Amino acid sequence: MLHYIKKIVEIREYTVTCLFNTDEIRTVDPRELIEKYRRINDGLISKLSDPDYFKTVRLDSYGTLTWDNGVDFDPDNLYKMSQSEIATF
Repeated sequence: MLHYIKKIVEIREYTVTCLFNTDEIRTVDPRELIEKYRRINDGLISKLSDPDYFKTVRLDSYGTLTWDNGVDFDPDNLYKMSQSEIATF
């Protein structure tokens, strides 16, 4: 199954909680990846190490997280690196 994000539920410092097309609510935590690119100062992903910039994330028309500097991630990889959350209503 190909995964995509239907909705951003919550944005926190370096985590994004999302509703995936599986109807699961999952939290994506890319801190390890961001830190890796920050160390080599790649100029793109490393920009996400700024917490204010990180929070500018939005959902694009392909169902993935994206930032205005062009950084986006494959939604299948986001699903694999995410943790399931218990929905509270």
